[in-house]
Amino acid sequence: MPLNEKTDPEMAYRRGYQDGASEMLQAIERFLDPAAQRIARRWIKQDINGWRLKAMLGRPPTWRLNELDASDVTQNRNA
Repeated sequence: MPLNEKTDPEMAYRRGYQDGASEMLQAIERFLDPAAQRIARRWIKQDINGWRLKAMLGRPPTWRLNELDASDVTQNRNA
């Protein structure tokens, strides 16, 4: 039987996490460079959405966010 997001506390938490991440990105998007925007969007649309729907991992995946550090270092090196 599939989990119901409206009655299952864990699924409601995961849905809220994804919604909060999306809202946070919308709030800060104009301050990010285009590469960081793409990374953050992919993190939300692919990683967080997959985590929410599959409910296999105990916490949201953050490995893609390491790309933000790499892109920041590359930009600082080129400046």
